Amino acid sequence: MKLLRCAGAVAVATTMTLSGTLAHADPAPPVAEPYTLQELVGPYPSDLPARGTFIPVLDGFTGIRDTRPDLMQRNLDQTVEINNGASAVAQQRALFDSNHERLLSLSDGLGEGLGETFRTALHEGRLPKVQALLGGELGRAVGIANLSLLEKQHWSNPRPFEVAPDRIHYYFGDGVSGAADPYAEVGGTSSYPSGHTSSSYLIGILLADMLPELAPQILTRASEVGNSRIVLGVHYPLDVMGGRIMGHAAAADRLSDPAFARLVDEAAAELRAALEWSVGEPLDEYISSDTPYRPIGTALAEYNERMTYGFERIDPSMTNDIPAEAAVLLRGVAPDFTDEQRLDILRRTAIPAGYPLDQAGPNGGWMRIDLAAAYEAV
Repeated sequence: MKLLRCAGAVAVATTMTLSGTLAHADPAPPVAEPYTLQELVGPYPSDLPARGTFIPVLDGFTGIRDTRPDLMQRNLDQTVEINNGASAVAQQRALFDSNHERLLSLSDGLGEGLGETFRTALHEGRLPKVQALLGGELGRAVGIANLSLLEKQHWSNPRPFEVAPDRIHYYFGDGVSGAADPYAEVGGTSSYPSGHTSSSYLIGILLADMLPELAPQILTRASEVGNSRIVLGVHYPLDVMGGRIMGHAAAADRLSDPAFARLVDEAAAELRAALEWSVGEPLDEYISSDTPYRPIGTALAEYNERMTYGFERIDPSMTNDIPAEAAVLLRGVAPDFTDEQRLDILRRTAIPAGYPLDQAGPNGGWMRIDLAAAYEAV
């Protein structure tokens, strides 16, 4: 009996903190509550693009296709160069991106440790709001109107592997870790704009809004998803550049819709609570010691390079401003700034006007937004 009492005393002592109070057991994980059916159904004003379609903001392509055969040829030649020169690693990542939902690809942007923590939480069902909003092929944030179907039909531009089949290297996966036949999936469909790219930027911008500490890395991973489409030879650089424009405009629509932005905020609270519970410390502390997807300088350089893919300015005299509605893209990192302050950051970090796909007038300026640099500037 004396031995049992001593053992019990030791057990109690080992649960005491230095201050003499009883220590608590590991806290239970945050309670995950999915959206209600009404919240998911909506409808929301942002279910339709602010302009009816995204054709107006993408129409810089028409003039290039109709009057600049030299640029269209370079567009193809760059595709062939990227496709033919892709490393084995780039090929496998491109096949993965083709075969998996965008959210899994973008999770790399969270870093080595936090990305794995995020994927585990998704798999265990502890992020129902994040999954419903950003996951799957038809996450609620994307929706039918943001799939580029109308836009592709409008331009009906043939894909590179169909235009120049003898110049493209074909890459095939196992159907599990990578797409078995990415060409059969898109054969006979239009290339401009890239739907994979537009949805990756839309989802990536909303995820960056939730985790602004990691925004440049998340956005750079979104740019890699777009580049993966060129690696496979199913899209051109101009398709990917157009997909970025569309993704930015679609994200601005979503975040400017107060009712839909509330869904994003609820998903953000769920995500941050689940990640902090999983890693057992504040996110900023964990992120500071995690291995990043890219060092910040590398991320910013990659993102910026994929904004123009080496094209030169075709109209150096063009002047335009960043669209006023783009200010909301910085709300996650600058919640207390005014719209004019956010626009000032977007203006100061933007690339010059006049690159291919850029436009003057009310539908222009989206091409110029370097969102990764803007986040880092804040």
